[in-house]
Amino acid sequence: MFDFSVKQKTYEIAGVKIGGEPGLAPTVMVGSMFYNGHTVVEDPGAGLFDRAAAEAQLRKAEEMSDMTGLPTIVDLVAENAVAAGRYLDFMADTTQLPIFLDVVSEAEMVTSIQYAHDHGMLDRIVVNSINPHTGEQVYEKVKEVGCRSAVLLLHSTKYMLSSNKDDLLNELVPMAQGAGIENILVDTVVLDIPTLGLAAKAIYHIKDAYGYPCGCGAHNAIASWKRLREKYTTGAVTTVIGVTSALPVAVGADFVFYGPIRHAEAVYPSVAMIDAAYSQQVMERRIRLERDHPRYR
Repeated sequence: MFDFSVKQKTYEIAGVKIGGEPGLAPTVMVGSMFYNGHTVVEDPGAGLFDRAAAEAQLRKAEEMSDMTGLPTIVDLVAENAVAAGRYLDFMADTTQLPIFLDVVSEAEMVTSIQYAHDHGMLDRIVVNSINPHTGEQVYEKVKEVGCRSAVLLLHSTKYMLSSNKDDLLNELVPMAQGAGIENILVDTVVLDIPTLGLAAKAIYHIKDAYGYPCGCGAHNAIASWKRLREKYTTGAVTTVIGVTSALPVAVGADFVFYGPIRHAEAVYPSVAMIDAAYSQQVMERRIRLERDHPRYR
């Protein structure tokens, strides 16, 4: 089913492997914490939060990772550098998971990257994200501290079709590499339900043409479905959450932003099933799987 034209790139970030042939390396699950509206956050500006509740949600994601064999990365969302510092301290104290650092403004992102460097966490950090509007100060800071990993966000009102993401990618890759980024992850961008289809198509194309690990924020499709919870039962909504995150994986996504980290229990099993199913294609080529692969869980 998957016969890509180029060799697939694979990286290891803080112990988590990402990229490669579908069915070989497990899909990486990215859950968000401290985002706008996250119930554990008490003061987003000051970075104050319910530590026990945050840790409980994080532990559930780690538990689902152990159960399914799917690695976890935390998308750490922060309003400013002060909040980011407190959230990073929490992550340093409670887990060794990699972190997608997602800070609202560029100036605050620069300060947050420096904070991660100063506190010995840089090897766990993936800048989320670099896009066509990213300013020079971000590139300079990334290069200065030696950050090696970033998400390239292929979003521009000029290039909305799945067929013209190449132009954005070819614009961003040299800039990222010039700043010292070695681990390039590509987010093909989901804004709503229709763009989930475009993002899925772009994932396959970019992997086929360039080999970069690709994924998308599938949960944005759910967030845009305003009447979902009005029209359907809780059970039906849970099913939709799981299927939505599984869709890009079915076309080869290496990682998926599944939304709030508390949704781990709803999304990990469906994605793990796809990984297990596709693993047979790998084994037919006499390639041995790791024993912690979802196939064996």
